[in-house]
Amino acid sequence: MRVRGIALLGLFAAVEADLGADAVARVRAALPPDLRARLAAPIVASEMYSVEVVAAVHEAIRTELGGGDPAMNRRIGALAARADFGGLYRAFIRVADYATLLRATERAWHRYNSNGRVEWAHIGVGEATAMIQHVRGFTEPMWHAIAGRLEAVLVLGGATSAAVEIVEWSDRSVRFQLRWAP
Repeated sequence: MRVRGIALLGLFAAVEADLGADAVARVRAALPPDLRARLAAPIVASEMYSVEVVAAVHEAIRTELGGGDPAMNRRIGALAARADFGGLYRAFIRVADYATLLRATERAWHRYNSNGRVEWAHIGVGEATAMIQHVRGFTEPMWHAIAGRLEAVLVLGGATSAAVEIVEWSDRSVRFQLRWAP
């Protein structure tokens, strides 16, 4: 399982925008030496990185910046989504209904990941259930970052509030329950 460098760039940019360059340095310093060396070279947006690299960055965010709480990963994921889907994309997100917006995540998944599939078991008024399956090596902090991304996308799409609960997760799949208020 591999993750595109654009995801790493977005993570580091969101950490820096929210908490400053010192926070980025703390995250990098907390990485195992081999991964720190791997990320010493400039990160290339189109290059694919092993899921272990991304998992280690998320773990460093959780431990170094979040005091062990994955809520920081959720926050950074939301900030990264706002950066990714703000600006020009925001106009397109605003005109889509919630079902169309959520189903678009099926295609967006492959912008970042080499494997996996997003499936919507239910999309209703103000609520939805999603599964992401067929991945390998995903961690709890990574799933929290994705939950934060989904919350941000819903708000960018016009929701006044959004909450994404991780109902169950493993390194190979997750089930999310989404709720939002238009």
